Amino acid sequence: MGVAKSSDMHSAARSHYSERPHSLPIVAGRYELRGEIARGGCATVHEAVDLVHRRVVAIKVLHQKGRDAAPAERLAREARLAARILHPNVCPVLDAGRHEDGSPFLVMERLYGETLRARLARLRRMDPEDCIELGVQMLSGLEAAHDLGVLHRDMKPENVFIVPQETGPFTVKILDFGMCRGTASIPLDDRTLTVAGTVVGTPEYMSPEQAGGRRDFDQRVDLYSVGIMLYEALSGTRAFQGSDPRSVLVAVLTKKIPPLRSIDPNIPFALERVIVRATERDPRARYATAGEFLHDLLEARTSLRRQRAHRAIASETIRTVSPFTDLADLDATTRQLNVR
Repeated sequence: MGVAKSSDMHSAARSHYSERPHSLPIVAGRYELRGEIARGGCATVHEAVDLVHRRVVAIKVLHQKGRDAAPAERLAREARLAARILHPNVCPVLDAGRHEDGSPFLVMERLYGETLRARLARLRRMDPEDCIELGVQMLSGLEAAHDLGVLHRDMKPENVFIVPQETGPFTVKILDFGMCRGTASIPLDDRTLTVAGTVVGTPEYMSPEQAGGRRDFDQRVDLYSVGIMLYEALSGTRAFQGSDPRSVLVAVLTKKIPPLRSIDPNIPFALERVIVRATERDPRARYATAGEFLHDLLEARTSLRRQRAHRAIASETIRTVSPFTDLADLDATTRQLNVR
């Protein structure tokens, strides 16, 4: 999906149902399909018009090769569990049902913007403040899911959507709870989707306990994935790489992540420290909850803003004392005054 300005989004949304062509496919007698937005391994997401509420929505539909038991159950799972998570950083599920042929579909909020994957492909890296904001919003949404006993299990840039805002930086929406599962407070119902020892998730963003095939993991797998995404957004490189998924899994299980500041020494120390803890191989050494991780990210943001204030004061002081100070000397002085 391309990035659109908010004013353009709303005017475009209104035009979609005011200019209705004839003979468009209609799902469940209610949702008029307008065009394909995205396509995955077993499902396609279309823009559609809800003819009952007169609004533009997104509808995820299994395509023909995906209509076996496992993808159908995944979609039903996403509808069942994601609909319970009412949070501004989780893309809401508005409705669910089945086609005349029996295949399931679900209806979601129509989002305008781009995935984190698209943003990183376009920018390669993000500013530390934007990375913190990204992490804060992802963790806020995950905290709401975890409080309901729901793990995502496949947090990755493709499942994080960034909606630009006229005021403020952006809004993050977590997508695709199709791989999610309940914790001990919710009966497990994923035996048709995975068997013991089967790896489920995306290798580059998978926690070591997932990569090793364990099934007794908890919410720390999602927190690890958030840490890995922030690492990539800050450094412009993936924490683990390989020529194929198996080699990536081996790297996740056996290799240490290169320190962020070895890639870029300008990355704030306080932020690196948070990400190091979030991506510890041993889950006992990680943040136990999204709330703890979120707290430390906010502390890192405070530290970063304090650093910038110190730099500004130092720069102004030097220019006041000697307006002819060489810029190289000025930069060196402000680096020395940097408070980590």
